[in-house]
Amino acid sequence: MNKIIFGLLTCLCSLFASAHSSQIATMTLAQDQQNNWTLHISSSFNGFRSQLIQNYPDLQMDALSADEFQKLVITYVKDNILLKANSDFTGELKEGAIKMGHQTDLKFRVVGLPSELNTLQVKLKGFKQNSKHNTVFKIIDQADTSENFVIKKDNQFTVQVEKINGHFQTKGEESNLFWPFISLNILVVVSSIMIVKIFKPEKSELSPA
Repeated sequence: MNKIIFGLLTCLCSLFASAHSSQIATMTLAQDQQNNWTLHISSSFNGFRSQLIQNYPDLQMDALSADEFQKLVITYVKDNILLKANSDFTGELKEGAIKMGHQTDLKFRVVGLPSELNTLQVKLKGFKQNSKHNTVFKIIDQADTSENFVIKKDNQFTVQVEKINGHFQTKGEESNLFWPFISLNILVVVSSIMIVKIFKPEKSELSPA
């Protein structure tokens, strides 16, 4: 029992440190009562900045105005998230709203997805294969809120989800292992606490499609 507690504490400390090193983001695909889909993304300001530096090496980030930086973040996200549903539907990110701060939030209207998801592939581009970045992803539709799925280098920054008996799960998922389950839940808790305590709403800027 003591070993388990020590393991949990070690895992918690490690994940807490990761949460403050801009290596964690959250992403939610949500459906409203009119069957419209929106994508919500939260990450640290430094997390977005490091990705922009990596993907736009010729740009001088410190020379960009706040408006230019926000537009670049929106463009980067729109160009580097792939949503493919039910084999032949592709989601497209449209208008993007952004709240800048130490914790930065984005919201996009998504078109092209069916009202009912049977399968969904989510792929994040723009990450190096040695990146330690983790994105905690979930789906909220009118019938169900999914479990959390972690998108990371171990799955090539791609997750494939299917709906079985009314519930979303990893495609081809078998039995869960104890430690991955515990680690995932601690990761989600730490991410949620970080967002609630650190995020301070700022003025929203809306960028056209």
